[in-house]
Amino acid sequence: MRGARWSVLSAHARRVARADGADAARATVAAGLTWQTCTTLLHTPDPYAGAVAALLIVETTVVRTVSAAVRYGAGCLLGVLVAVPGALYARPGMAGLALVVLVSVLLARRGFLGHYGVHVPATALITFALVRGRHPGELVSHLAEIVLGIAFGLACSALLLPAVRVRTAERTLEELRVLVARDLDGLADAVARRERPRDVLGTGWEQELGTALERARTAVDAAHESVRWNVRPAARRRRWHLDHRVLRALTDVAGQLTATGRLLDAHPGAAGSCGPSFARPYTRLLRTTALCAYSCRGGRPHPALPAARQALARLGTAGTAGTAGTAGTAGTAGTAGTAGTAGTASGDPPAGGAEPDRLLRHLESALCCLSAPAPAPPARTHRVRNPLRTSLRR
Repeated sequence: MRGARWSVLSAHARRVARADGADAARATVAAGLTWQTCTTLLHTPDPYAGAVAALLIVETTVVRTVSAAVRYGAGCLLGVLVAVPGALYARPGMAGLALVVLVSVLLARRGFLGHYGVHVPATALITFALVRGRHPGELVSHLAEIVLGIAFGLACSALLLPAVRVRTAERTLEELRVLVARDLDGLADAVARRERPRDVLGTGWEQELGTALERARTAVDAAHESVRWNVRPAARRRRWHLDHRVLRALTDVAGQLTATGRLLDAHPGAAGSCGPSFARPYTRLLRTTALCAYSCRGGRPHPALPAARQALARLGTAGTAGTAGTAGTAGTAGTAGTAGTAGTASGDPPAGGAEPDRLLRHLESALCCLSAPAPAPPARTHRVRNPLRTSLRR
């Protein structure tokens, strides 16, 4: 057990180190190319501004890099626009500096730039100093370095093997499928033994299921983000129109599973109150649902799903008939003059009436979620030659 856990941790550490190493390599190449280009073209001895810009905008995915570049560039542009009028027209110089700092800090804290808002006052102060000191050439060189750094950061992030987070999403979806199937099987064991689900699955099974759902949502969103604007062929070949549908189906099934577990925790004998004619088929249907949930991968539903829905309908019809017969017997006994029985009939419904119906409704909702039809993949169009058109070849 300890060896398996250590192997899982080591594999996770290798994946994290590989991803962080790739990000660091892209940022290093972008900063180096920016430094060399600024030195060669702009004849700047120490182009630190461009290298810093390239380092700051390189992110894990192309989408995040573009977003960081836009916010960084917007922050620098706002700083220049605030500082130039203050340096040229505000008198005395201390009043102009105070006005520039005040306006730039207010713009930085508006929130639309995120943590890149700090570059608004920083660029504003640098621009104010260069304009007041009559150094327009240095200001142009500084802004050109920033532009080159942003350009090289975007190019390196898009072209130097950008990350594709597809395998991680597939792995988390598989873990979620296994967990949902295991919990459904545990509910079946609880019904068969007439025990509480928390005694079979453990007290933290709901929290574990919620954590798995949140991890799957995060992984699928990250995978979709990594595929967008990605030039790698592996990203283009992925069909991601099914994964959100699979995740929604598993989320709905997990919700019905949690509701069923809470109901069985409150009424452990709810399924067995109608006798073995309800408990045994219901247990088999839970296990069949677990099998269908494990097979929920975006294609056709499991072949056992239609038969399970028909069996559920028959079980619901039989349960309704049994409940009506029980109510008729209770009414006859109340008419005979037994005060206690009459009081029971006029009070809460019997245990075999409401809870089994709720169990069937939850299971029916779970099966409906699993039987939703998957969208058909886009058809490939082939260009057909006109058979009546004469060919130019001989």
